[in-house]
Amino acid sequence: MRPIKFRGKRIDNGKWIFGDLIQDSKGAVAIWPIASVNSDGMEEVHPSSIGQFTGLHDRNGKEIYEGDILKRYNKQGKTMHVNWFGPQFGCVQHWDGVDGEGSWYPLDNYDMCQWEIVGNIHDNPELIDIASKGMMEKGGGK
Repeated sequence: MRPIKFRGKRIDNGKWIFGDLIQDSKGAVAIWPIASVNSDGMEEVHPSSIGQFTGLHDRNGKEIYEGDILKRYNKQGKTMHVNWFGPQFGCVQHWDGVDGEGSWYPLDNYDMCQWEIVGNIHDNPELIDIASKGMMEKGGGK
């Protein structure tokens, strides 16, 4: 069973925080940090920045979260961003706008040892082409 954890960008300083997702009755969302001796409690995060851990790791062993942008290291050099679609994590794959909006595939269709996290849709939107932005705006995600 994979660990259920989330990340989000703190509202007060824009830094990423990882832990359990909490939502209050007014709709504010926060992350309770993964237990550490320096943990002072929950931190409010930007709701649009929240991403869940997929349970997978890239070729360098880095945890893959919803919203990450991955690059495939082979002769095609494709990029994709990770998103939640229906009952599973998947990816929108992009290569020069083919299909106009990219194509969606279940994340478990890929051998992750060929993929590396190169950024995320929040800190590095320039890594996603126009096609992927159109897919996200049409509800490809949460």
